[in-house]
Amino acid sequence: MLLRQLTGAWTTQALGAFAELGVPEAMDARVPRSAEQVAAAVGADPETLRSLLRYLAMLGTVVPDGGGFRLSPAGELLRADAAGSLRPLSLLYAGPFYRSFGGLAGTVRTGEAAFDRLFGENHFDHFARDPDLAELFDRSMAASTRMFDPLPGHPVVRAAASAGGPRTVVDLAGGTGELLSRLLAAHPALRGVLLERPHVVDAAREFLDAAGCGDRARCLAGTFADVPPGGDVYLLSRVLHDWDDAHCRGILRHLAAAMPPHADLLVVERLLPEDGSPSLATAWDLHMRCNVGGRERTAGQYARLFADAGLELLRHDPLPLDARVLHVRKSPADRTG
Repeated sequence: MLLRQLTGAWTTQALGAFAELGVPEAMDARVPRSAEQVAAAVGADPETLRSLLRYLAMLGTVVPDGGGFRLSPAGELLRADAAGSLRPLSLLYAGPFYRSFGGLAGTVRTGEAAFDRLFGENHFDHFARDPDLAELFDRSMAASTRMFDPLPGHPVVRAAASAGGPRTVVDLAGGTGELLSRLLAAHPALRGVLLERPHVVDAAREFLDAAGCGDRARCLAGTFADVPPGGDVYLLSRVLHDWDDAHCRGILRHLAAAMPPHADLLVVERLLPEDGSPSLATAWDLHMRCNVGGRERTAGQYARLFADAGLELLRHDPLPLDARVLHVRKSPADRTG
């Protein structure tokens, strides 16, 4: 067992190489193909590719069949054209994040992100300087958007949509607009505002236009200091775990200052279990600390951050992929004040 764990890095690189070389696109889920056929299609050495495919067969990514190999359902998810493709994630995890994870010991020793030490700047600035990396990151975030499926039916969203007058959803650091587009598509009465970094805004406009809701959404370039006031529902999806507590307090104070007394805030994050039970959040906590300087938190830790900004955590409910949606409002004193 320990030996298998020690060789886990081999798995990350094998899956990354599989995706980078375009092997999934050269294979089929039904018809087996020989290593020679696949190697010819992708420009690889046949014997070494056969070794890679044998290894991936142990992982369940491909299936040996009659002397050849075919894609398993897991392997199909590494195709670039697959719905919910995990190819962007595999390239990130086997690429820049893999390199920075090699400095995990330094992160544990100092508490500082290894990514910053390796690349000389934080993850967000580094990706913003490289359009290809920025696009890869945005596509990787889309790979886990299944966690958004229940959100159009959240009581806060439904209440805003049925309020009888124009209601605005403000998505802060909402990427290219995947979550906002789902809410607007499900509720034609809603209007949307998306706040993002300047290099993301054009892609967000294109995405929202293609989703058919661009006429009901504005895209603003800015920082967390530029939170638009007057919204009815605010969204923070997978944002707070990118930052340490001090930065989170700053973000939440900007948000609380912009929120009207009646407004609701929905926060999407993975929660660390209070009892230490197994969770995806435990793995992501280490990843966030090493690569962006952030962290995952328990519900209690988030509640304290909210309280520091004059906000109150009312409840949290489960989402797919081990995520939760936290419902937050201004604390009673701040609403009346």
